[in-house]
Parts: sequence; structure tokens; C-alpha cells
Amino acid sequence: MLALYPSNKLEHLSYLLGALIQQQPGPPLQAETILVESPGMQHWLNMELARQQRVAMNLNFPLPTRFMWEMARTVLGEDKVPRQSVYRREVLVWRIEKLIQHSDFCNLPEAAPVCRYWQTIQDVDEQAVQRLQFATALADVFEQYQLYRPEWLFAWEQQQTVLPENSDELWQAAIWRMLVAQAPLHPARLHKEAVETLHHNGCDALPERIIVFAINTMAPQLVQFFDALAVHTDIHIFHLNPSVSYWGDTKSDRERARLLRQQGIEQWQLEQQDNPLLANLGQQGRDLFNLLTELDTFEVSAFDTDPPPQPEQGPSLLQQMQQDILYASRPDTDFVTAPDDTSVQLVKAHSPLREVQALHDTLLYLMQRDPDLAPGDIVVMCPAIEDYAPLIDAVFHRVGTPATQRTNPPRIVCSIADRSPLDAEPLIAAFLSLLSLPDSRFEVSRIMDYLRLDAMRSKFELHSEDLDLMQFWLEQAHIHWGLDGAHKRQVTRQVDDSDTFSWYWGLERLLTGMALGDSPQLHDGMLSVPHVEGSNAVTLGRLIGLVGQLKHYANLLNQPRTAADWHLFLMQMREDCFAPDFDKIDIWESISNATSGLADQCAEALYDGLLSLRQVKEVLVKRFSSPDAGNHFLTGQVTFCSMLPMRSIPFKVVCVLGLNDTEFPRQSQPISIDLMASAGRKIGDRSRRLEDRYLFLEALISARSQLYLSYQANSAQDNSERQPSLVLTELLEVLKRYQFSDAQTHHLALHPFSVAGFISSRPGFETGWLRLANAIAHHDQAPKGSFTPLAEVQLPDMVSPAAMARALTHPLRYFANHQLGLYLDSAQPLLNDAEPFAADNLTRFQTLDALNEARAQQADPQVILQHAELDGQLPATPLGKTLLQNWDAASVLIMTKAMQPEPSGQEQHWYFGQSQLSTKGWYNGNDLVSWHSGAQTTSRQLQQFITLLMFNAAGIQTNLHTYFCKWEKGEPVLRMATLTGHEPDAADSLLTRLAEAFTQLHSQPVLLMADAAITLLKKAGSTPLTEWAAQPEAAFEWQKLWDGNVMSAGLKEDAYLHWFFPQGIALQDLPLAHFETLYRPLLDCYKEKKA
Repeated sequence: MLALYPSNKLEHLSYLLGALIQQQPGPPLQAETILVESPGMQHWLNMELARQQRVAMNLNFPLPTRFMWEMARTVLGEDKVPRQSVYRREVLVWRIEKLIQHSDFCNLPEAAPVCRYWQTIQDVDEQAVQRLQFATALADVFEQYQLYRPEWLFAWEQQQTVLPENSDELWQAAIWRMLVAQAPLHPARLHKEAVETLHHNGCDALPERIIVFAINTMAPQLVQFFDALAVHTDIHIFHLNPSVSYWGDTKSDRERARLLRQQGIEQWQLEQQDNPLLANLGQQGRDLFNLLTELDTFEVSAFDTDPPPQPEQGPSLLQQMQQDILYASRPDTDFVTAPDDTSVQLVKAHSPLREVQALHDTLLYLMQRDPDLAPGDIVVMCPAIEDYAPLIDAVFHRVGTPATQRTNPPRIVCSIADRSPLDAEPLIAAFLSLLSLPDSRFEVSRIMDYLRLDAMRSKFELHSEDLDLMQFWLEQAHIHWGLDGAHKRQVTRQVDDSDTFSWYWGLERLLTGMALGDSPQLHDGMLSVPHVEGSNAVTLGRLIGLVGQLKHYANLLNQPRTAADWHLFLMQMREDCFAPDFDKIDIWESISNATSGLADQCAEALYDGLLSLRQVKEVLVKRFSSPDAGNHFLTGQVTFCSMLPMRSIPFKVVCVLGLNDTEFPRQSQPISIDLMASAGRKIGDRSRRLEDRYLFLEALISARSQLYLSYQANSAQDNSERQPSLVLTELLEVLKRYQFSDAQTHHLALHPFSVAGFISSRPGFETGWLRLANAIAHHDQAPKGSFTPLAEVQLPDMVSPAAMARALTHPLRYFANHQLGLYLDSAQPLLNDAEPFAADNLTRFQTLDALNEARAQQADPQVILQHAELDGQLPATPLGKTLLQNWDAASVLIMTKAMQPEPSGQEQHWYFGQSQLSTKGWYNGNDLVSWHSGAQTTSRQLQQFITLLMFNAAGIQTNLHTYFCKWEKGEPVLRMATLTGHEPDAADSLLTRLAEAFTQLHSQPVLLMADAAITLLKKAGSTPLTEWAAQPEAAFEWQKLWDGNVMSAGLKEDAYLHWFFPQGIALQDLPLAHFETLYRPLLDCYKEKKA
């Protein structure tokens, strides 16, 4: 008997199944056989049966293909049919890979295209990988042929062709015949013989009954098999049918258009009576519906035909839409969606992040409105869950991750299902990355990434607290890449690459520094790094052990091995490199299962050849890139998952994100060797596009109270309009018939802190964004540049001219850093994988400064040069020595001038308020002398100006000469800057103005930017700035300063200026009068020339 139980609600089917099991219990020692399509459905059904009957046990949930094989073994005899099929895709890959290398195949005329494909590749490793990829693709299509085109396979076995115009058929048929010669009993043959045996002889060993639960697509072969089994045992098919009406001949818009062209307007008008959602989205379900209606079945309907409970205002939009789908009727044009009806929500966003943020706010709103709504009543589906996973982690709180600091409101707890282990589990990603060690440059950042993995740190007894220390060591030792000189030569294919910048070189320097003392020492042509002290030596030893272990496996991984030997080797590598926590044991075991599975599959395929590392990596990456279906699904939290077949499990709230054009329905490009793609589609064939359309229909009917849909309607870059998915467009056309207007669509602001987002009817919940929105609103209302001064200001006790000059040059940065603790500068990475091939300005400054200081102290500069050459900051090429020679020449030029006659150091102090401005100047009896190793920037000019004013204010009538070098075509050119002195009273007055400006910087941000001021003063010439600003050229010069150019960034790029003045500033906003009083005297007394 074949019983069919159709229903439009999955929970009704579960009640029917529970009643069937309870009222007609099977033998107590025989497991109930229930076929499902996915582990997620198995989990839900188990939970439902347990909820109904208090316990669910002794249930067997095979997948359809495995069930067919087991039933065939039962019908034909277990002695005739092996337990496992050698036509499983994983085994078939290795059978094909072995077969296409054999001379018996390669000598066939039709095999020429296949053999030419991989034999023309010169590299042996690449040849093996291409051959494996070809075998994998062919195994995939053969698996499809067995399910959907078995008649082709039988024809091929009889030396017949079915697609005479397709040349690929010849070599595929040849390969298939050779596979069948090795193992005649393939699944298609097995199915055919089992059906024939059931028709002629029957079988007494079948289960008492077989239950098929909510499978929404079946190959005709499977339906035929159920029909044959039903003669000898009871088959109960619980079928999720969206409509109680007959809809087997319902036509989609595309099919109706074809009718209009072919049969005329009358037939087209007749077909217009269908429900458009059922017609356009339900083709896959319609195919199964038609297959089932052809069977001789006993039907028990369980449709929910009772109208939903009617509140005073009538059914909701969602309920009305589901009722129309149920009866396959056109939308009721008399229905008017209420303005406050939120049962169907459409949200338009600018980015995936905004989609997730808005979803979080919406769920909080729904939970606030309905206290009975629990996180487990909510499912969120995405076409590509990997694209959204990091965003979900940022907005929600995923189970198994550390709880964030207390937030208001609290983050909703969620789980993310269907992620691939490679993306979801760092341990698996790290294990697979070890397979790339033979090709690795051993970059310092990659080794630090390994150290950030808990399982690897635990293995080498390192701790998270050690990371900053080790990173500091590696930076100071200037380790960039390469294990040692030999490894670097292997990578670069150069014969003269040295150990410099390698791990061996850097670690040796750290060990030497640990032994030789607290300062860098020259030892055996190496400069020590003295930063390892005391018990830290143990940490260094463990770091050396880790690098040594990675080197060991880098040398061994390239050796070819059999699959069984690869399993043993990789398990040893896993044990030697990782020590996971107890909660990661399942991930740990999945690695073992994958490698042992590879060995078992090769054994079943009788494949005993040697596998290269690249082949093994290809298999493992493919294995761990497949989504882990069912894992983290229905955990009692908000469930995020991919849109997979049979996600029609009912939830109170169903949300679908990412309904963008080209992203959903998803398109699958058939591979070129797939003959089914060129032969045309048949009923029952799988189609990714049709599957996705039916998934969307299932989502519509499985939502019980809320349906939430969102997509990215505008570009975040330029706000240009983006199109929604075609299925969403079709739904919107239907919603318009229910008087659903665009005004009921929620248009999200670009940013979560937008003021508009908190004055709408449904404001956001995040208090942090609210505070920022309030700040923006009040900032927009306040006059530009108006700030409330800080109530209490504490100036430093001691101030140097350099500190004051830096503050006046970058006043906004100074105020943010020192008064607000706000740092907006881009953080520079400490570790660099690339060795230096040129010297940066900082290295030149530091080396030149050390040389100048040595000559000022009459020390030996050769020590400085040796240290600089061996330190690791310069290229390990002749260029490094050339640079040092140039820098030493520059130092000689500067110090020769500065030390003739030899100056003596004098200190000066000047007081303002409770602070003391102090400096030390070099005075040679006539003039003050200074020198520096960098460029003559505005900050340095201002520092020199303040130093001179301090001496002048003390009654010392002197000028200040500063010596420095400019670099022209890599050669130093000596320059001298001269500041002429001032009378004591004038100097004291100027210092007072500068001190007042410096004091003001501690209470509020002011635009006293010395750089901009000096530039504008130069452009204005002798004209006062306040007058010059009114001239036409002033606006042009200011715009150039604001925009910048390719050589230097403009003021608009200043992060601090943008923070305090987000709307920007105009020339009239600047304190031009203060520029005159503070910086004009500096320009008037400053001259610069060649020395």
C-alpha cells in the first residue's frame, strides 16, 4: 500500500506521523525507517516527535540514495550486493583517476581528447592535479546520470549512443563501459534489477513500513522504486503541498507567455486564473506533485483549510497571502493591507552590515511587542551564509563565542548553521595551511598567525600573554621571511642569498643578545638583540621549537605517499603541531575522519598509486569547503542558515536577507562535460534556479506570524539604485494587489547613527548609536567651530620648545591625544613580511642623528656605522653600504660647520603660569648653533624660533644658525637656516603669545595650525592676512591647501580636523589675526641658504 499524506503545514504532517506511530506501533526491536532530505529536517522531526510523545527513539533516518542501496541489498540478497557501492562519488573519483592513466584507455581513439587534456602539461604535479580535477568532475556527472539518465548508461553498455551529435559522449561511454567491466552492479542497474525482482518474486524481508517525510524533490527513479516497494510493504509519503487545489497544470509567467504566442488570447486568459506565486515559484513542487498523482495511492489530506482566527480588523497580509496560495486563487483585490500591518516587512539597505543591524533592531522590537516570542521561534536565511557570518558575529552574540561587554540593549543570542568547516573553524584552516609549508616563504606574519591559534600555542606551551613579547622580539630582530639562507635561495632561485632577515639569522641574534648583555654587541659578524631576559628565555626556546617543527614538516610534506601513508603522516603532523581544548575534540576528529576517509576511498577503488601533496590538499580543501549541513541548526537560539532544500520548517518569524539581483535565485553553471545540460531538461531533474524559487515559496508558507525580507537597494558608494531579486520583484507585484504600498517599505539610512533612524516610527535600539546621533544633531545645530572649553585644565610642569612647536603645528591632534585620549592615526603594522630594499626616511634620520651625536660627543662614528649595517634596517645589498657612506658624509658636513668654533651647552628657562619652558642651546660666543638630521619642517622652524626667543628674552643678543642637509638625487647638500634675534621685551612678548596659544590648546580645539599659517603667510607676502583673504586668489590658494596634491595630502585628509569639523572649514573660519601675531614674526626673521 502507498499512502499519501498531503498538507500545507509541516507541523500537521508531524502530528499525523506521530499518530501513525502511536496507533500502529511497529515491532519493538525494529527501527522505524523515516526518509528525510537533510539532517536539519531529521533534527526538527526528532524534536517534534519527542515533544508529542515525550520520547523519540529507535528511529532510523537514512538519506534517499542510501536507502535505495540498502533496500536493493535486501531484495537482491546481501551476498550479491556489497555493503558500500564503489560508484559512490568519492570512490568513483579514484577509479576514474586510475583508469584514465591506463594504456587500455589511452590507446582508444575516442580517448584522445581526455588524454591530451592532462598529458600536454609539463609539470608532473600540475598534471596530477588536473587529472584529479577532471576525474572529480566526471564522477559528479556520472552520479547524476545514474539518478536521472539511467537509460543512457544502459545504452552505452550495449555499445549504443544517445546523443550522436555530441563528441563528448564517445569517451564518456568508453570510460563508463570500463568501469562497469570492473564492477557490473552499479546503482542504476541495481535499481532496475530490484524493481524487476519485486514485480516478479516479491520480498519477505522488507521493513513493515517505510515513511517518507517532507521530501520536496524526487528523481523519477526513486518514485518508481517506492511504487514497486508499495506492493509488498506499506509506504507512507508525508508530502508538503502548498495548495489544497489541483495545481498540476498551473503555468508560470514564462509558460503563459509561450501559450499567448502559440495558442492565442483565450488560452492565456484561462491560465490567468492561477495564483501567481504558486505558478511562478512552485515549478519544482509541481513536478513532484505530478509524479505522485500518477501513482495508485491512498490519500489522507491534512490541509489547514480553516481560516485563521480573525481579529477585529481581519486577517493579516501574511495570512491572506497564504490563504490565496492554499486555494491556488488569485490575490483578493478587495483586501486592503492595514497601515500598521507588519506581518510582511520589506527592508531596503545599503550594505549587508546594515541589513544585519536592522534585523537585530526588528527582532528586539518584535520581542518587546510579543513577550511569548523566543529566539528559537526565529529563523534567518541567507543565499550565502559565509558572506554574512562575520557581520552576524559583530551584531548578534553567537553561541560558543566569548560574551561581549555589557551592552544596552543586550545582543540577541544566535547560532549559525551550514558554514563550511574551512571558514568556520580556525583549527581546520590552520591544519590545511600547514600543507602549504613546502611552498611557504615562512613570512613572519604567517608564523604569528599560527601563534594566535590556541591549539598551536598550547602544543608548544606558549600563552596569549607571550604574543606581544614575541612580536616585539621579531620586530627588533628584523625577521621578515625565510628559514635560513638555503631556504631563501630555494625560493628566490638565487645563488647568493644570505641568512639576513631569515628566522635563523634573527633567532641567532636574540640568543646572542641573551648571552652578551643589555646593549647591542658585535659578535662574529653579527649584531646581538639584547631584549631577552630571565625567564623569557624559556619563551624564546619554545618559539624556536615551533619554527623548528614547521621546518621539519616543510621538508617532509613534498614526498609522494600512498593514501594510507598520507593518513598516518598527517595524523602525526596533527599531533606534533596542535593540542586542542576539550571543546574542540569534534573538530579534531573531523580531521582524522577526512584523512582516513581518503585512505578508505582509495582502498575501495583499488587505487594504490602515490599521491602528491597537491592532490591530497585538493581533496581535503574540497572536503572541508562543503557546508556542514545540520550543525548548529535549531539550537534554541535565533538560527541563521543558508537557503538549502527543505528549509520549510515552520517558525513564527521567517527572515530572508540578501535578496539581491544576480545573487538569488542562485545560478549554477553546468560543467562543459555534462551531457544533461545539452540534452535538455526532463521532469524530476534538479535545477538550482528552480530549487531556489521553491525555497522562497516554502519560506512564504512556513512563516506563522512574520515574514521579513531585505535586500541592498542602493550602493553604499554612490547611492545608485540596485535591483532586487526576480523572486522579490514577483512578490512585490503580488503585494501591490493587496494594496501594499511603497510607503510601508522600510528604507534604512546609510549609517546606523543617522538622526533619521531615531525619529521614525520604529527607532533603533542601540544606545551607542543614539548617543552619536544626538551628538551629530546637536553639532549640526551649533555654530561652526564653537566648542565648550574643558572645565579643568592641567598644563604640564615642564615644557620643551619641541613639545610646544609640535602642539602648535598640529593643534587638533595635540588636544585629542593629550586632553581626550583620542588617537585617530592609522596604526602601522609592526611586522613586515618584505625585507627592506631601500631605506626609509626614519631609518636615515635615526642613523644620521646617531652619527651627529657621536661626533658631538667626540665618539667613534665607525661603531654607529657597523651597528647600522648589521641591524637589519638597511638592504642586505651593496646599496646598504652606499647609503651609509652618504649618511656619514652628510654627518661630516653638518658637524664640521656646527662645531667651528666649538660651542658650549647653555640652559635657559622661561616661566608661564605654573609651567616652565626649558631648553639647552649650543652657544659659541657669538651665535646660537643647532643641527638636526631631518627635513626643515615648520615644526622644527618653530622649535628653533622658540629657543632663540628664550635666549633673547634672557638678554642674550644673538642669532640662531641651524645646519641640516637636503637630499638631491641621493646626495647630501648642506643648508643653513638663520633666525635673527629680537630685543628682550619683544622676545618676551612673543613668547607670551605663544604660551597663551599653547595654554588655549589644553582647553579646546583651535585652528592655530602653524603649517597652514606659514603657507598662507608666504602666499600673502607683506599683505595682512585679513586683507589678503578677501582677494580672489586667496580662495584659490586655500582650496589647493585644502585638497592637496599627489605629493602631499591636503588638510581635508587630516583625521583630527575631520573629527572636530566634519563639515569642513573655509578660509574665513581660520583665526587669521592670530596667524599674523603668532607666526608672521617667525617668517620675518627667517632666512635659509646653502652653507
